[in-house]
Amino acid sequence: MKLTKITATSKSSLTASDNVFGAEVNKVLLSQAIRIYLSNKRQGTSKVKTRAEVSRTKKKWFKQKGTGNARHGARSANIFVGGGVAHGPKGNENWNLKLTNVMRKKALISVLSAQVNEIVVSDEIMSLSGKTKEAISLMAKLAPQSSKVLIIINETKAEVLRSLRNIETILVVSASRVNALEIAMADKIITTTDAIKTIEERLDFTKEVKRVKKVKPAVEEVITKEVKAEVKKVAKKTTTKKVAAK
Repeated sequence: MKLTKITATSKSSLTASDNVFGAEVNKVLLSQAIRIYLSNKRQGTSKVKTRAEVSRTKKKWFKQKGTGNARHGARSANIFVGGGVAHGPKGNENWNLKLTNVMRKKALISVLSAQVNEIVVSDEIMSLSGKTKEAISLMAKLAPQSSKVLIIINETKAEVLRSLRNIETILVVSASRVNALEIAMADKIITTTDAIKTIEERLDFTKEVKRVKKVKPAVEEVITKEVKAEVKKVAKKTTTKKVAAK
């Protein structure tokens, strides 16, 4: 996959992994991932008062019989204006949801493939000296007329963060922590060459397979030792029983 690369003097292309930036977009998984990220951003602190908590008189509203109205006690009932709320939020809701590691990686691959035309690679970002004016002029060249710009860098640099933090339309994240929601919400994605390599390494499934292969022999060795120990115990018990029988 060819990504657009812009330098100070020219415009070229950068070859990226097709497994990460040219994969088939899984819309169902991507939708699920975005819903989970949005759900996890909720605080769950919204709360209403029940009829026991509202500050209202508990005196009986009118006499029990003879008025032609339904019988009522306190005015704090939920059917009256100013009364409590029934079945409302209690302030302790838990909106946290989870994605497995494999699903999280595949969702990130899907959103990168879907937004591949909006990705621009430029190493000039890391040369910012800390002035907002420089950052604005650079953004005018890299992402003109973009209302939401996501900048992905490989390592945090104080001067770069200071240059970009006062621009409302820009969000700066690390390549090792960027998620599917941040990429999906961006109109333009600006990244560096090192950040592209970090993302490709992060989303490489072959490394997990190799790690599992390294663990397997160790597990087999432990199991073999435990089995041998159990066999020895059984053999000793059998020998002892035979000796006692004689």
